[in-house]
Amino acid sequence: MEHKEKRPHNTGLAKVAVQCSADTFVVNQSLVLRINICGENRHLRVAANRYASSPPQSTTPSRSSAKFWQMIGRGTRLCKDLFGFGIDKKEFMIFDFCENFEFFNNKPKGIEGTSGKSLSQRLFELRLRLSFVLQNQDETELKEYGRALLQGLILQTQSLNTDSFIVRQHWREVEKYRDPNAWNALTDLDIKELFDHIAPLMAETDQDEMAKRFDALMLDIQLSVLNGEKKQAGLIQKVVTTVGKLAKKAGIPSVAKKMDFIQDAQNKTFWAAGDIPAIERLRTELRELIKFIDFESTVIYYTMFEDEFEGDAQVHPLVYGFNDLDAYKRKVEQYLKQHSNHFTIHKIRNNIQITEGELGELERMLFEQGELGTKDEFVKAYGEQPLGKFIRGIVGLDANAAKLAFGEILGGQTLNSQQIRFMDTIINFFTVKGIIEPAMLFEPPFTDINTSGIMGVFDEITSSRIISLIEGVNHTAEVA
Repeated sequence: MEHKEKRPHNTGLAKVAVQCSADTFVVNQSLVLRINICGENRHLRVAANRYASSPPQSTTPSRSSAKFWQMIGRGTRLCKDLFGFGIDKKEFMIFDFCENFEFFNNKPKGIEGTSGKSLSQRLFELRLRLSFVLQNQDETELKEYGRALLQGLILQTQSLNTDSFIVRQHWREVEKYRDPNAWNALTDLDIKELFDHIAPLMAETDQDEMAKRFDALMLDIQLSVLNGEKKQAGLIQKVVTTVGKLAKKAGIPSVAKKMDFIQDAQNKTFWAAGDIPAIERLRTELRELIKFIDFESTVIYYTMFEDEFEGDAQVHPLVYGFNDLDAYKRKVEQYLKQHSNHFTIHKIRNNIQITEGELGELERMLFEQGELGTKDEFVKAYGEQPLGKFIRGIVGLDANAAKLAFGEILGGQTLNSQQIRFMDTIINFFTVKGIIEPAMLFEPPFTDINTSGIMGVFDEITSSRIISLIEGVNHTAEVA
C-alpha cells in the first residue's frame, strides 16, 4: 500500500525558536560553519523536500536581511524519510565563505538598498500621482479616468501576497490600504505613506517589459501635461522616436492595423492639443506593439574572481534578535492600541496634560504585569525616550483634539487654499504620528506644498505662533 502525505508550502520565513548549536572548522582552506538543529522541534515547519539534499551555500556576500534569512530558512526545512523510512533530516550545514554571519551580527537589519526604483514601483507612483491630479480637474471624463486609475491601485494593493516576508514588514500600512475607504480623499501624508510603504511592494503581472516601459513614459507625459511641466517636450520626443521605429514594422499585420495611431503620435498637432484621453488611448493601442521594435543589443561583460581564505577559523554563535525584536515591537504597538481607553493613554491621545503619578501608574501597568516584558527589553527595542511621547507616537492624536489645539489659527483668520492645505497636513500628521518636531515643517510633505516650508505659506508672526502651538501639543505627552 502506497503511503502519501500532503505537505504544506513554506510560504514565508518561519519565525521560530530553534534549538541549535554551531561549530566551525577548516576543510581545504575553506571555512565551514555547521549548525545542528533538533528535527523534533515542534515549531519547525514541515516543508517540501526542495533543497533538502543540498546544504545552503553562501559564496557571495549578502547584505539583504530578507535574503540572508531566506537562505537560513531553506536549511530549516525538514524532509521526512530522507535517509530511509522513519529516518528524517535532523541537521543541515551552512558554508559561509563571505563573512555574512559576522556582518549580520553587527547589523541585523542589513543595509538598506540604494538601487533605483523598480519599474512596477514607478508605475504605481505615476498612476497614484496622475489619479490625484485628474480627480481635481473639472472635466467629468478626466475625473472618471482618475477614479479608474485609483480603483486599479486598490485592487493591486488588495492582491498583495499576505504570506510574503517583505509584505509583512509593512503590514500596518498594507492592512490599512486594503480597505477601499482608506483611499477616499487622500491627503499629502497618505500619498507619502503609499509611496514609502506600498509602492515598493508592487509587482506587475504583465511580463512584457517593453510595454511597461512604454506605459511609464506615456503616464509621465500625461502628468507633465496636466502640471504644465517643461520636461514633457523631451518625453514626447522619446515617444516620437519610438513610434518612428515601429512604423518601419508595417509588414507585421498587427502593426499595420494601428498605423493611424502611429501617424498621430508623430504629428505635432496631436501633442499640442494636450488631450489626455487621446494620449491614454494612444498608450493602450500601441503598448502591445512595442515588443516588435529592434533595440540595440547590449554588450555583456564576463568577470571571474578568485579568493583564498587566510586566517584562523572562529566560532560565531547563532544569536539573532532581529525577528524577535520585530515581533516584540508589533506586540507593544498592538497592546497600546487595544488599551487606548486606559485613563492615561486616553489623556495622551486627547492632548490633555498628564501628571508624574499617572505616568508612573502607566509604567507599572506596562512593565510589571509581565505582558510586555521588562523595561530593559523595552529600552533595548526602542532606546531611551520619554514614555508619554512614545505612546503618543503609537496611538496618534485624536483628530478633534488636534483641530481644537489649532482653533485660533483655523478660525481666527481667513486662510487661502495653500494655508488650509498646510494646516490640514499638520493635523493629519499629528493624527497619524502623534508628534511633530518643528524642523519637520521644512521637510516633506510640508515642502511639497511650498518649497520654503511653513515660512513660505505664513508670515513670520503666524509661523511662530503655529510652531509654539505644536510645541505645546508635544508637551502634553510629557509630565507637567
